[in-house]
Amino acid sequence: MTYKKHLLSILILGFSQFIFSQTDEYKMKANTKEIEIDFLSGYYQQDGNNGAVQGGIGTEELTDISNIIVVKIPLDSINSLIVTAGADYYTSASTDAIDDNVSSASSKDVRAYTSLTYQRKNLKKGQTLGAKLGISTEYDYFSFHGGLSYAKEFNEGNSELSINGQVFIDNWDLIYPRELRGNVSLPSAGRQSYNLQVRYAQVINKRLQMLVSLDAIYMEGLLSTPFHRVYFADQDTPDIERLPNSRLKLPLGVRLNYFPFDNFVIRSYYRFYWDDFGIQAHTMSVETPIKLGEAITISPFYRYNSQTASDYFAPYEVHNSTDAFYSSDYDLSDLSSHKFGMGFKYAPVYGIGRAKVPFSKKLFMFNSAEIRSAYYKRSTGLNAYIVSLDLSFGIK
Repeated sequence: MTYKKHLLSILILGFSQFIFSQTDEYKMKANTKEIEIDFLSGYYQQDGNNGAVQGGIGTEELTDISNIIVVKIPLDSINSLIVTAGADYYTSASTDAIDDNVSSASSKDVRAYTSLTYQRKNLKKGQTLGAKLGISTEYDYFSFHGGLSYAKEFNEGNSELSINGQVFIDNWDLIYPRELRGNVSLPSAGRQSYNLQVRYAQVINKRLQMLVSLDAIYMEGLLSTPFHRVYFADQDTPDIERLPNSRLKLPLGVRLNYFPFDNFVIRSYYRFYWDDFGIQAHTMSVETPIKLGEAITISPFYRYNSQTASDYFAPYEVHNSTDAFYSSDYDLSDLSSHKFGMGFKYAPVYGIGRAKVPFSKKLFMFNSAEIRSAYYKRSTGLNAYIVSLDLSFGIK
């Protein structure tokens, strides 16, 4: 109860400053002239024995290699563009079982995606408006998305309210398990998702910062995966996964960053999740970046998650064929998970290196490098290893 009262007092303080602060003399920061470039690369490997393609009893072995580049280009002091492009290459023994363990196109693929974001600042009013368009494609689906965003700074930049809305329009090629083709069907190959996110960030004092976020996600259309099998207790013939054609998700998160010392940060996070599939989840994480000298930061971190099972989940040969909806995808099961790891960042004050851009007066700068590794363990038996690399560059 004491913790709840303390959190409530922080929220009241933050929102009172947000509402009553005077902003007439405050002017938000203009864009710098520097072009910011981030290159991110990741390696992910998992294994388990609850693959949904085989009705919850097959292999979950999967390897994914991802590469992303994000370029932020200031057009002038108030306008900027953000260009994102990436690709994931994966191999999956699980999806290879769509064709009864015969090597198929589904065992490996590349997902490619790109997006363009335009942002415009109103320096006097402390406002930023944004618009985003993007596409994503894989062998069995194509997705288009767009969004609008609004952010306003208050209290001399110590408070910020942001609102983001996005729409995703997906279309699938309906690929069914080999033995069921011609005997099963789904009513739709399309899916639409509508995402609304509201965030409020507040600097409480020089050592404590807070962020509260509320999301509302509504999905309709094809929400099941057409090549996931379900096996029943009352008949030998399996069916494909069948789920309702709409879903509402409501996550609520609170993040607190505390700086007890100049070279030490405690980043804590809690999220409560609810959806109308019957799932409730709690996520808690903590990360403690420690700065060693002027250039090196190490960041041990830990994340715990637990969730209840969906109303539509049951293991292999537990569902009845008379059920209206059914799935044996263990992502919808009752589970808990642990993720822990370490980050290492090298960011000297004047960068790692710099060089003159040919035929230009501009400088290309290698600002920082960060590597993170983690181990993920889930109560269902799934284990995963993750390694990521983040390289930051600039041109000015």
